[in-house]
Amino acid sequence: MTASTTVNSPADLRLMPFGRARAHDVKDPIWEPLWGGQRVLVHVLDGRVRIRNEHDETLDGYDLLRQAIVELALADEVVLDGYLLPAPLRGTAGAESPAGVDSLMTPAEVGRQMIFGNRRSRRREELLVEAARRVRLPSASPTAFIAVDLLWLDDEPIIDVPLLERKRLLDGVLGDGEIVRRSVSVRPPVEQWYAQWRALGFSALAVKGANSRYTPGRPNDAWATTLIPRR
Repeated sequence: MTASTTVNSPADLRLMPFGRARAHDVKDPIWEPLWGGQRVLVHVLDGRVRIRNEHDETLDGYDLLRQAIVELALADEVVLDGYLLPAPLRGTAGAESPAGVDSLMTPAEVGRQMIFGNRRSRRREELLVEAARRVRLPSASPTAFIAVDLLWLDDEPIIDVPLLERKRLLDGVLGDGEIVRRSVSVRPPVEQWYAQWRALGFSALAVKGANSRYTPGRPNDAWATTLIPRR
């Protein structure tokens, strides 16, 4: 498979930043809560787990989490995009657990930072992405992982596979456990979810094109962030 970005091995993969487009401009969108926590790439191979952060630094520790990921990985080799969060995950069923939502900025905090933060005008989307990276978890702390995307499966990258298909493949190669889960995602109409997500503590959403490809290390305007509307 030929990828839009040259990826010859999992080591070539990098996290894809959100783009600068507005959420309503994303074509054929998939909606999901914007998780708080530390965004990472997780590479699973032969019972070993490598975790890299947004700076491509390898993280040590998280031994219990690594063991749980290995036990729930149902393919020989996978690379996952997701978030490290404080454990234990709350008792909500399935991937709807709001683990780590305390790390998200509230709309009021976003507003204050837009007015006073460094006395510079900053885009709301940039503030939300920053909010999703606020938490830095000590390697010895109880930690969970929420998977949002699948980038590599067995012998090849799948970054040129449309996102909706990558999500389907993710469902088949990673099980759900007490500290490892897959993020919930929905297709429009999404308004019925706003109240539930706000009740779970979320204040922001990730909006991603169903046909979007993954561009390692390069922003993609097919991915955007937005506050949950108050309606």
